[in-house]
Amino acid sequence: MMNIKWYVLYVNTGQEHAVAEQLRHRGYDAIVPIENKLIRSKGKWITQPHILFDGYVFVRMDYEWSKYYVFKGIPHIIRLLGGGTSPIPLTDKESEFILTLSELLKTPSVLKFTGEGYETVSGFLAENKDKIVKVQKRYKKATIKITLAGEPTELTVSFTEQMPEQTAD
Repeated sequence: MMNIKWYVLYVNTGQEHAVAEQLRHRGYDAIVPIENKLIRSKGKWITQPHILFDGYVFVRMDYEWSKYYVFKGIPHIIRLLGGGTSPIPLTDKESEFILTLSELLKTPSVLKFTGEGYETVSGFLAENKDKIVKVQKRYKKATIKITLAGEPTELTVSFTEQMPEQTAD
């Protein structure tokens, strides 16, 4: 019986794309979620592609013990989350979240700051406003708390700021 699920591989940081490519070459679906992250460079805010989960690659497969040895043959793979004998697959909800993440983060979310705090205007953060645990206005970063493969995880993403409307005197 086929039981195809998404699993999480722990890999050497900086090797995520190389590992995903090796997995694809071997016939697996593999993804590395990317965000167009806002960074400050030479006094200006620019967007730059950034890996959301450093050190992790998501792979879709029907897991069998023999797959463990396939992974051991690919350089830079450290382990399968949950171990080789009983890896933890992502739930359907987590899989859907991971699969749409890169698309959702192509453009930064928009937050509007008020005297009382902030409100989410649009984007990924607006859809996940109940999960926001920290907002760093100066660095244009917000952190949300999610669960992946049964583990609580924090994810930090960029946002842009909506300027308050000017009132005519």
